[in-house]
Amino acid sequence: MKQQADIVIKGGLVLTVDAERSILPDGAVAIDGGRIARVASTTEVDAAYEGAETIDATGKLVMPGLVNAHTHVIGTLLRGGLSQDRELYDWLFNVLYPGLAAYSPDDARIGALLYCAEAVRSGITTIVDNADQGRSDDIAVATIETYREAGVRAIYARMFFDATAEHMSKLVELIMRKGVKVRHATDLIESTDDAFAQIESLIDRFHGAEDGRLGVWPAPSVPNATSEDGLARANELAARHGTMTTIHLAEAPLDATIHGVTSTEYLHALGFLSPRLLAAHCVYVTERDVRLLQANGVAVAHNAISNLYLASGFAPIARMVAHGITVAITTDDANCNESVNLLEAMKFAALVQRARDLDATALTSEKVIEMVTIDAARAIGLDDEIGSLEAGKRADVLVLGLAQPQLVPLHHVPNALVYQAYGSEVETVIIDGAPVMENRELRFLDGARETELYRDAQAASAAIAERAGLPGADGRWRQAGPKQAR
Repeated sequence: MKQQADIVIKGGLVLTVDAERSILPDGAVAIDGGRIARVASTTEVDAAYEGAETIDATGKLVMPGLVNAHTHVIGTLLRGGLSQDRELYDWLFNVLYPGLAAYSPDDARIGALLYCAEAVRSGITTIVDNADQGRSDDIAVATIETYREAGVRAIYARMFFDATAEHMSKLVELIMRKGVKVRHATDLIESTDDAFAQIESLIDRFHGAEDGRLGVWPAPSVPNATSEDGLARANELAARHGTMTTIHLAEAPLDATIHGVTSTEYLHALGFLSPRLLAAHCVYVTERDVRLLQANGVAVAHNAISNLYLASGFAPIARMVAHGITVAITTDDANCNESVNLLEAMKFAALVQRARDLDATALTSEKVIEMVTIDAARAIGLDDEIGSLEAGKRADVLVLGLAQPQLVPLHHVPNALVYQAYGSEVETVIIDGAPVMENRELRFLDGARETELYRDAQAASAAIAERAGLPGADGRWRQAGPKQAR
């Protein structure tokens, strides 16, 4: 007698990313109770399971959901040209912080829902949201409740700045743009006690909610703007609640050193480096820094596109991988990337390392796929639950159509995903055993409501830009920078 399953996906090319990296040419996945019950050939699964819902994946690819281990969600309303042609600190203090300060809870809800729609459509099932504006409780709650509504797996990494970054104060004055309500570095500072009171409150309310689908982490901003007490308390809080913590590390030259040592050495001296830490960017790291990250079990979130967009440089990712560091490829802010698409990010990450190291094998396509699935899951401490298609794991599953001109011919699946796929090939997305998109139709947004969301997002973005004094479209065609001498 056959066992009952909630969903059976059968007849597909199944990319498991399991320990053996098995690829099943005519495979099937049985899903029951939010978890994967069986991954095997279609013949085997057909003989053992009867699905309440059957998805015919013939001619399609079945794979694990993608894990976006470092992003900033509600900033999506600040893209579309507001961030163009700016380096990191120009962007932070003339666009991001003034813009976020003008958000209402409704804006956060719209931005988060827009983000989720784009993320799900490109196959992202898990996100770690580095919440810059988390100090506003209304905005934090509105954002997290939107994740609940959309059905995504989300970790709300509540960021905090609790130390005056004196080196930033003069910089802010120098980069102020006329008419922009620029945020001064000191405006971002909150007391350590206030920050942790709210983080604890969010953990009590949301961490582990939706059968573990929602989580909350403490997230010190950067070493230069976090107190030693704040770092220690973040570590203690993460250990006590069984969470991780995350920080932006050595993203730009200004962040690379502190008190005469590298930022990585500084965190090591304070005992902050540990397997509970996910360090984002790590562009300006020395060989010793890389060894310290590896020795302490720190994972790294690699933001290739935003590092290019903000002219921040090239992180030595291939070297980190060679040292055995777990690295996740991530998208960063939607407004210093302009899209929420990990398939696109994979291609950039692979090509940047080839050019950086002059080595076509710096990151193989197989490794790149791991860096958005099982490695990304390991980077956020969830590799026992997600990141591969294996019995017992949470059922976060994608079905992608292969009958696309960009995917023909197809001889090697990992290579095709990294270098040929656009993201629009994703047809069905299942999170925790529940379909959130089927045949390109979102379950949490019907067609009319999705169209309405786009109108609301455009209107909200325009209003935010006006309140913050951000420059909008001026109708001019801009030329390149100063001409080079010949």
